[in-house]
Amino acid sequence: MEALRPRTPARRRAGALAVVVTATLLAAGCSGSGSDAASDGAFETSEQRVPAGAVAGDELGAAAYDGAESPAGDVDRAAAEAAAREVITTGTATLVTEDPADAAARIATLTEQAGGRVERRQESRGSDTEPASARLTLRLPADRVNSTLEALRSLGDVADVSLTKEDVTATGRDLDARIAALETSTARLTELMAQAGDTEDLLRVEQELASRQGDLDALKAQRADLSDRVAMSTLEVWVTADEAAVAALAPPATGFRGGLEAGWDALAAFGRAAAVTVGAVLPWLAVAGVLALAWRAGAGLVRRARGTRPAVGTTPGDGA
Repeated sequence: MEALRPRTPARRRAGALAVVVTATLLAAGCSGSGSDAASDGAFETSEQRVPAGAVAGDELGAAAYDGAESPAGDVDRAAAEAAAREVITTGTATLVTEDPADAAARIATLTEQAGGRVERRQESRGSDTEPASARLTLRLPADRVNSTLEALRSLGDVADVSLTKEDVTATGRDLDARIAALETSTARLTELMAQAGDTEDLLRVEQELASRQGDLDALKAQRADLSDRVAMSTLEVWVTADEAAVAALAPPATGFRGGLEAGWDALAAFGRAAAVTVGAVLPWLAVAGVLALAWRAGAGLVRRARGTRPAVGTTPGDGA
């Protein structure tokens, strides 16, 4: 019955007001939930932006992230790679000193103190034409080569230094791989030899195992030699007392001392030249003396023969 009553203007306004209030509340609730959802989505996006870019393969974002977050890691990685490299260092040096024998003994002591060894040592006292000298082959730890070269400067004038470095990392890795493969193969052949059923199979496996073992031993020897050359560098040192080299390296003397040294050097040079000349002439003088003696002896024999010869047209009985 209430529904059939005609609506009055007051009841129409009240109903319209209720509809407006309900619609407003519903709109506010929807917008609030939508903004919360949007904010949640934005929060999740901001939290996951960098990892998602890195996982998805965004090169620019990944490079920027890595460069900003791990510079120390890159440095450590580069240092580890440099330390893993295998480098063979060889070098030569020339040392000019007044006493090569004493310098050679000191070099040997320096080498032993550095943890190395002297593989070869030759010394020459020298002569009138050749100065005294010494030659040493040193094996030094790779990290002590530079310090040893600096120590040589305290023994004389280092006239020449040459160092060569050869990277053999690839060769070492190749040898390691081949050794590992042969070790696996020999282990497998050893197992097969234990499981061989008849004598023929046993002999065939033994022959193959011996061949593989020989190859393995050869590769291990090559690897040991390579590792030794990497760990211990080779340095050839030539020690000389060459006066010309010493004079070229030392500052020239001046004044009275300089004139005295120049005159003495000239006199010594003249004496050496005179000695060389006399030494060259003496053999010829000896030969000339022998020829002169022979000629005189021959002439005397001829004169005696002429004095005892009889006169022409006479006989021995005529005189009697």
